[in-house]
Amino acid sequence: MKLLPLLIIILILGGMFLITQRAKQRSAREQSTRRESIRLGSEVMTTSGLYGTVVSIDPDGDTVLLQVAPGVELKWAFAALRDIASLPAQYRLGEQAVGERATGTDTEPGTQAGTQTSD
Repeated sequence: MKLLPLLIIILILGGMFLITQRAKQRSAREQSTRRESIRLGSEVMTTSGLYGTVVSIDPDGDTVLLQVAPGVELKWAFAALRDIASLPAQYRLGEQAVGERATGTDTEPGTQAGTQTSD
């Protein structure tokens, strides 16, 4: 009877250990998947919310070079990048730009969508 409380404590600690190990394995798997999905030319978002295009990946895989504007490239830690799926739709490659209608045509400057100018 005196060993029962000790056995319960050991079982609880063992269960907590197993739960933390599974969480670490899941995190490592997700990080590996994220690394594989980010390639040259991928549009990504950093964990701080900066959007950019991957223009260079360090051979060690620790850092990437992001182009955030024409002629502006910033060096980031790979761990600071989010996956491509986290980008809002308007920032993904091949998506329509904000302000474009479903037909894919832009409105003219100074006009509202659905109105036409008479020439």
